[in-house]
Amino acid sequence: TKLSEYRYLLMVFSKGTGYGIRALAYLARQSEGRTYGIGEIAASERIPSEYLRKLLSELRRHRLVSSAKGIHGGYMLARPAQSITLWEVFSLLDQDPYLDECIICGSRDEERSCPICREWKHISDSLIDLLKCQTIADFASYVPNRQKEV
Repeated sequence: TKLSEYRYLLMVFSKGTGYGIRALAYLARQSEGRTYGIGEIAASERIPSEYLRKLLSELRRHRLVSSAKGIHGGYMLARPAQSITLWEVFSLLDQDPYLDECIICGSRDEERSCPICREWKHISDSLIDLLKCQTIADFASYVPNRQKEV
């Protein structure tokens, strides 16, 4: 099922990438035209506030979210959730977005000598293809035990 695929993807992502995707999914599930504060997002998604602040700053710099200052300030998606792919977020926030380093031997060499290298290349290529066709909107609709704000 899609839900089990998303759970698997979160295991592959760095913690920061997973937090970034969860924060964007939270914003995608909320009412449009309203901003949401770091505290609100952090509490709902169980993300450390200071870490979330840094992630949202990076996502804002890349124009995935916009922000407003002041007492009613906060964050909102800068684009429709359907137009933000998981690959876009992953490639911004992960240290090795192309997953081209073998998870066992650390090789990036085309002449892969480790028995895992050949298989890892196929797995990483498939994962990248999946990330490129899935969006924040897709992910937001499959997060369990969450309800859209009324």
